[in-house]
Amino acid sequence: MANDEFYKDQYDRTLERKNEINSSLSTPIGILTALVAGILYASSNFEFLGHPLLSITFSFFCILSIFFLGRSIFHLVKALSDLHNGYDYAYLPEMTSLDQFFISSVAFYNGQGGLNPIQVQKAAQADLDENLKQLYIAGSDINQNNNKTKTYQRFKCHQFMIFSFISLSLLIIPFGIDFTLNKGKDKVHRVKLLNPIPLKINITHRNTIYNGKKSNYTETKAFSIANDKRRR
Repeated sequence: MANDEFYKDQYDRTLERKNEINSSLSTPIGILTALVAGILYASSNFEFLGHPLLSITFSFFCILSIFFLGRSIFHLVKALSDLHNGYDYAYLPEMTSLDQFFISSVAFYNGQGGLNPIQVQKAAQADLDENLKQLYIAGSDINQNNNKTKTYQRFKCHQFMIFSFISLSLLIIPFGIDFTLNKGKDKVHRVKLLNPIPLKINITHRNTIYNGKKSNYTETKAFSIANDKRRR
């Protein structure tokens, strides 16, 4: 009986371990989201048309960060669901199936003859206990293998997440220099107009008071746009 309790305890531990691993994966999700937001912010606020060396350095660390982030997210998905395959954990059969197994064992021993009802019940119970033990052993093996795989994928997720954090930290150096050099600068684009086109505008005033009388007249003015620089 002690062995049966041991196998059951090991089986229960594998399921508890599965829940612990799944719960721990919520932390990398939050950290990866923050890292993605950091890369997007830095990329959208960096002046790529500025200093060439800064642009090359920034682009290098940005690509490196994205690569590590992609690997980390890949292993996170593997840890959660093994991509589209999923993890098949072993669970005990339904109670109706176990009860049907016990009833079938009782019927079997009754048909053998030579056993009283108490002996039949004990023999059927022994078969049920043995069946449960085999289920515990087989289920523990399957669940432990799944947990090992999930733990490994979680480790790889953390590993590449740390690499991404380091590369993103190095990314701050060229970003900070660029921000300092361009801080407060007017980044308005200037446009020079060439080949000015003269415009003629007709302005008509109706019911105008002229010498105490109402009259209509038309005044035409011509305007031209000179060459200059205008801000857009």
